[in-house]
Amino acid sequence: MKKFFTDLVVLTALLLAAGTLFAAGGTETEAPEVIKIGASVSLSGNLARFGNMVKSGYELWAEQVNAEGGINVGGKKLPVEIVYYDDQSDNQTSAKLTEKLITEDKVQFLLGPFGSGPTFATTAIAEKYNIITMATLANATNIYDRGFQNVYAVLAPATRIFASFIDMLAAQSPKPTKVAIIYPNDNFPGAVAKGAEAYAKQKGFDVVYIEEYTKGVKDLSSTILKIKNSGAEVLMGSGYLEEAILTVRQLNEQKVRLKAIGFTTGPELKDFTDNLGSDANNIFGVSWWMPEMNYSDALFGSASDYADLYANKFGEGLSYQAAAASQGGLLLQTAIEKAGSLETDKVREALRSYSGSTFWGPTKWDSTGQNMAGATVTFQIQNGVIKTVFPPEAGQAKPIYPMP
Repeated sequence: MKKFFTDLVVLTALLLAAGTLFAAGGTETEAPEVIKIGASVSLSGNLARFGNMVKSGYELWAEQVNAEGGINVGGKKLPVEIVYYDDQSDNQTSAKLTEKLITEDKVQFLLGPFGSGPTFATTAIAEKYNIITMATLANATNIYDRGFQNVYAVLAPATRIFASFIDMLAAQSPKPTKVAIIYPNDNFPGAVAKGAEAYAKQKGFDVVYIEEYTKGVKDLSSTILKIKNSGAEVLMGSGYLEEAILTVRQLNEQKVRLKAIGFTTGPELKDFTDNLGSDANNIFGVSWWMPEMNYSDALFGSASDYADLYANKFGEGLSYQAAAASQGGLLLQTAIEKAGSLETDKVREALRSYSGSTFWGPTKWDSTGQNMAGATVTFQIQNGVIKTVFPPEAGQAKPIYPMP
């Protein structure tokens, strides 16, 4: 009888242990069946034009990677699911929605909003919860000088965006000497203006006029008059689409004749030419990416292949904003696959050690998360068609300078 009770106790213990192991095994094997990514973007409000471009870029990447079975995580392919919210072009709304994505939707990673303003706000939330943000359209330096560990830029620093345009001006014979710079009171445009001013002076130009105006302004006539009176030969504007259109219109109204006019945002969009007609001709723009660039990768193929994929899904209207969004997804995918894990620390380490090139071009992050490998090209609208004009090795045409 004693042996019977002893055997019963042993058997009970074994069954309990087996049950515990089974339960533990069940917990351990409850790996995610999908990679959940959050994106708060401007689908309405004054930045909706660009926010929807960003969403299109994210969608195109997710569609491509899911068509191949998903992202390879340690030998198992997991599909991507992106949860979107509309931040209504408001920085604080974007921050609140980001917290909701993390705490309620339980996303594992974040793809950033459009613009440095909302990204500055949302990355503070992401850092609090130790969630990685791929900052696809945000390169103002103050985002990256806070010592955060979880923000990684697609674009090179905003201060460098006008560099190729200024280099083009310096290559002209005779070159202009006097430049003016205008920009709205917003994070990204302000960083652009400061960088343009410093680089123009470095290249020997005289910055004769610089002005910050109210974002979303409806009248720049007094600013245009000051530009005219300054004797500037060249104007650089780092505002958004509506402000670029307004600037060109009011320059024409006041008959201000400049040798070159360049914008960071506007000329690359069909809306710019649709609104201005022939007045859009000979205006310059700068872009972080163009379909003619000679780069490629395994997912999208070449830059021109990417352009074809975009056109087949969304029609015309591709610009660097959508391409940057797709690049953010691709870089996150590359890091996850290199890490073989969805753990933040392991993916972060994979991002930090990455140095490579895709359809977008080269990427290499410094310790702050800024992409120090990127550079811009300058393009010009010539007879209604966008042509890359500088640097010469990337150019499809020579710049028309001075503007006729």
